[in-house]
Amino acid sequence: MPRLCTRQSSGKSNVLAFLISATSLGTIFLNFDPAPAGEDIERTRPAVSQQEEVPLPPGVSQQLPIVVLPDDTAQPAQQSSPSGVMLDNNEAIEFSLLLLQDGSRFLQNVDTYSVLFNKLERINGDLGENQTIEMKVRHEPTFSIYMKWKNGDTGRQVLYNEDYEDKKMVVKLGGFKGRLLPGIKLDPTGAEAMSEARYPVTEAGLLGMVKLLVMHRQNDLNHGQGVSCVRRPNRVFDERECYCFEFEYTRPDFNKTYRKSIVSIDTRYHIPLQVVNYTWTNETKDLSPEQIDEQTLVENYSFQRIDFGRETVAQEFSRENPAYRM
Repeated sequence: MPRLCTRQSSGKSNVLAFLISATSLGTIFLNFDPAPAGEDIERTRPAVSQQEEVPLPPGVSQQLPIVVLPDDTAQPAQQSSPSGVMLDNNEAIEFSLLLLQDGSRFLQNVDTYSVLFNKLERINGDLGENQTIEMKVRHEPTFSIYMKWKNGDTGRQVLYNEDYEDKKMVVKLGGFKGRLLPGIKLDPTGAEAMSEARYPVTEAGLLGMVKLLVMHRQNDLNHGQGVSCVRRPNRVFDERECYCFEFEYTRPDFNKTYRKSIVSIDTRYHIPLQVVNYTWTNETKDLSPEQIDEQTLVENYSFQRIDFGRETVAQEFSRENPAYRM
């Protein structure tokens, strides 16, 4: 009988802890201020304020996550909050997941938008040059995307439209070659198309990024270990205030691609504005954390000048558009 009572008491404690955590995260979610579908982010940009954050309820656990520092000593990592309340490791992950899921719902109600996309990627071990790309994206009636490069192979164009039966992307080179050669049709997931990109064009854009981040956060929660999540102080990116989360994995078992990720999420629309990822390496001897990050940077993506109010027409996603000369 004494053993049975002990188990019941422990069970009640676990249930109580679960209810407190669920209530806290539910309160966070209810304080979200989702933007109406199709609202123009440029016209409704919130005033930048370091004080405005999603309020955290006083019932959130005060437990601090443990981060393994380079010297192998463990110290608690503080989760910033205006009220001084702390989020434990799983609560910080759940908070970031709630934000992203809310951002996903918003994006799924946006038919079209334009954005300036910056990407820096390491492909086959080599870190490429930063690329700045103008994007026009359509979600409805079918996914379509048009991209034009502003640097590097300036003038390069890529068009993908699910309406076409061949399901090919069309690539038009920039510069002198682009004036002479016609567009090339490629399989978006084929070797040639993927030789210069880490992800296919079918996953490009804000919604594709959100889906990828949601998958990683759900995997983090399913593992229940092997990752520390620290909420850093809010930062401003592209004149918009962002929640900032840093994720660090203990070993590749928990994320075979990323050792560390830094994600900045717009506080108004809950969409990622910058994602910086670092991969794994065994060559860390005599290197500082900053040098390790420099050598293992694998992805740096950012979205600027987002315009959800821009009207697009079907011709902007057509191979027959005379302006594209494809």
